[in-house]
Amino acid sequence: MPGNKRIVVVGGVAAGPKAAAKARRLDQQAEITIIQREPELSMATCGYPYYVGGHFNNRNALLSAGTGPIRNPAYFWSVKRIMARTETEAVGIDREGKTVLCRDVRSGETEQIPYDRLILATGAVPNVPPVPGVNLDGITTLHSMSDTDYLRRVRDEGKTAKAVVIGGGLIGVEGCEALRASGIEVTLVELQPQTLSFLDWEMAKLVENHLRGKSVNVITGNGVAAFLGDDGRLTGVRLGDGTELPCQLAVLAVGVKPNSTLAREAGLAIGATGGVIVNEYMQTSDENIYAAGDCIETKHLMTGELAGARRGRECRSRQQGDFPRHYRYRHLQGIRLCRRRNRPQ
Repeated sequence: MPGNKRIVVVGGVAAGPKAAAKARRLDQQAEITIIQREPELSMATCGYPYYVGGHFNNRNALLSAGTGPIRNPAYFWSVKRIMARTETEAVGIDREGKTVLCRDVRSGETEQIPYDRLILATGAVPNVPPVPGVNLDGITTLHSMSDTDYLRRVRDEGKTAKAVVIGGGLIGVEGCEALRASGIEVTLVELQPQTLSFLDWEMAKLVENHLRGKSVNVITGNGVAAFLGDDGRLTGVRLGDGTELPCQLAVLAVGVKPNSTLAREAGLAIGATGGVIVNEYMQTSDENIYAAGDCIETKHLMTGELAGARRGRECRSRQQGDFPRHYRYRHLQGIRLCRRRNRPQ
């Protein structure tokens, strides 16, 4: 309706839907739109490895609200009166005209969506090592719903005998569990001297011994030199010391980086870590644009170093005009969780 505040949220996984939902609670009249490139919304990304590994088999559990309904555009509209546009990519921002240029990923058609306030929650993108053969079939990340669907098909088809997981961080360790639970022989390769680099060396060795006890071959202090293939299909991995590991599947788990391309191209300030710079109110260098989630950078509460943060609710609360000015985000304190189950293979 004329006169209602127009709020556009770019990104529909975690911080974006949280910001949109908070906006609705604070303003019942605002016109709120979520722009999401993927077909799915508000995915439970932490559950991806466990769906792949068969700990549960209902894909919709990754997409459902606590009360049961799938969080699709119909759900967002009927429950929250939020317009969620999936398979729609934000490709540009006109800051002067206060519009977002969007493209339908199916038809290629474009349109301008106006905003009074814009929230960027574009998340992160996985790092892909620049080594020969990285584009071979059989190489994937474990970052998106499509990655998850691919790995679940690998499990269900039962045709893959050996896999190599590159990267010994949280996703790499959980990926190993998922693949071992699928009956696949797994080798974990980590360039650093230990897995889970945020742990003390002694604790990391306990994790590595546990992995080996679950029949995971753990290789540390060695990186990937090349992916080997035949007729476009992965057949093995060559390590830095020349060792060749035959495999039909490789999972890249070597970290992520802020997906700040849209913000950068719009001329917003970008920090040293590649994230969008925000102030204590989650406001970017443009007073009408806010940002939250893995695409931003802010100070860590304990170390003072720059780090990412998922602060969707705070972002939306502050940019709501009637919210108290003293409501501030006082830096990030990170928590890392990882599970290794004693599950029979």
